[in-house]
Amino acid sequence: MKELKITYEQRIRELDRQAGRNQKQLFASGVSRLALFGGAAAMAYLALGQSAWYGVPGLALLALFAFQVARHQDLKYQSRRLQELLRINQTELQVLSGQFGDLPDGAKYRDPAHPFSEDLDLFGQGSFFQYLNRTGMAPGAEMLARLLCANQTDGIAGRQEVLQELSPQIDWRQEFLCTARLLQAPVTPGELYPWLEQYKPQLPEWARYFPAVFSLGSLGTALLVILGLLPPGFLAGVFFAGLLITLPFSKRLARLASDTGKVQETFSQYQRLVALVEGHTFHSANLLAAKGALLSEGTPVSSRMKAFSRLISALDQRNNLLVALAGNGFFLWELRQAAAVETWIRENGREVRAWFTALAAFDAQVCLANFAYNHPGFAYPEIHPGTMRLRAEGLVHPLLREVAVRNDLRIENGHFFVITGANMAGKSTFLRAVGLSLVMANTGLPVAARNYTYNPAPLLSSMRTSDSLSRQESYFFAELKRLKMIVDRIHKEPCFVVLDEILKGTNSRDKAEGSRKFLERLTALGATGLIATHDLSLCEVANRLPGVHNYYFDAEVRHGELYFDYRLQSGVSTNMNASFLLRKMGVVEE
Repeated sequence: MKELKITYEQRIRELDRQAGRNQKQLFASGVSRLALFGGAAAMAYLALGQSAWYGVPGLALLALFAFQVARHQDLKYQSRRLQELLRINQTELQVLSGQFGDLPDGAKYRDPAHPFSEDLDLFGQGSFFQYLNRTGMAPGAEMLARLLCANQTDGIAGRQEVLQELSPQIDWRQEFLCTARLLQAPVTPGELYPWLEQYKPQLPEWARYFPAVFSLGSLGTALLVILGLLPPGFLAGVFFAGLLITLPFSKRLARLASDTGKVQETFSQYQRLVALVEGHTFHSANLLAAKGALLSEGTPVSSRMKAFSRLISALDQRNNLLVALAGNGFFLWELRQAAAVETWIRENGREVRAWFTALAAFDAQVCLANFAYNHPGFAYPEIHPGTMRLRAEGLVHPLLREVAVRNDLRIENGHFFVITGANMAGKSTFLRAVGLSLVMANTGLPVAARNYTYNPAPLLSSMRTSDSLSRQESYFFAELKRLKMIVDRIHKEPCFVVLDEILKGTNSRDKAEGSRKFLERLTALGATGLIATHDLSLCEVANRLPGVHNYYFDAEVRHGELYFDYRLQSGVSTNMNASFLLRKMGVVEE
């Protein structure tokens, strides 16, 4: 932790130095622009009043002014870039100190019907997503949420390889994140897809070829007029013919120019992000595949984006009076450029979704790699197919690692642990630590443990069921649906199940009997997992079923105060604390 803090502090100092130098360059650039423009204006005045020769240095100063304007824009982008990089590193320092409550919490990704996300506090204020998320784009955040919820148990080694490759590459990762966060495109990728994929050509097929033929005819006519073989009226006739050919398409051309004008800015901005990926060397198979999605028939996507931007810029020249008249009259300029734009859309429009999806995947992987970099003490899980389901040494919840007590866990395939203990003894936190470790492991992340070996399995849980007034469901019925979902899923494949105080919506006797039967059903189906309960009668199942084992978290009163050690121990809890706490807080009398 200390070394990470030093690293980010050093980066902040260096970025501060670069930002200071950039501000000086911006000031000097502003002064030089003003001086060059003033000089060019003075030369123009002298050229008009005294000698035309003053126009020569005037043009030179004007060219330098145009260059300086372009350079000033680059300096302004660098200023924004440096400020964003500073924010990125300052954020990492804040999160290292435990301050992450102002980061996006991903509450919109919450889904009560998901097999585990609500129970493990994946999304919402104080959630794991809020602690983890550093994505720069909305599609990247959505991709990250999907990865966490995927419950995918194949390809884990490949996902680990990606993070092990990217995590030490802090410069490239932060450059990618910075570039993504500086995107200010007027049209989002999600808005682009329908337009590009469902685009219907506005021009007839002949518009792709006829402008070239017409242009050759115009040039031939002009040559013949110059040679005196045709009267000038023929050239005028060609000119008006071109305008007449273009006129019926004017509304369609205007609509296309308006639509593509918004698209151009989006492509122009994302092109910088694409170039970052294209210019970087990757080694892991998953990263190479994602980068491969940014090749279209062997041509880099950045080149295709540039080509599209040039075509749109050329079409945009329709607002230039000279182009609108001479260009259309002699060369059918608008038809030519519009046909080229439509050809590009026809050839590339259905691939754009794959391009932006690849960028979102990189955004999510950069975020996960940042987490891996920030937790060098976490262990990458070892995959061990066989009878062993999970073995963890020094496991802890990742959001509590500095203050929480570490526990070891070893559970075989098809076994179930019944965990008892007093209120606040640590049962639910432990269950969430185990469940979240499986989510992290399946995602490819290192987990909060010294060592972690497991046989991957989908995770299912029932810890925080809620009722639904909109569906007219009671709490108890909602929980029954949840438990049925678990049984149905186990019928299809082996799963790891985490349960916390199930069947809370019925009376104690009914709850005890129902819980025992449900546990027996799970073990008969070969499920593996944990169940926390206050009902000590559930521990009796271990006497009849060899795959069920009892564990507990202890609590004891010392000198009139309640003490917890938060250690998972074999056996059944005998200490409960509800009565003690009621008396301690003055809710009931002694």
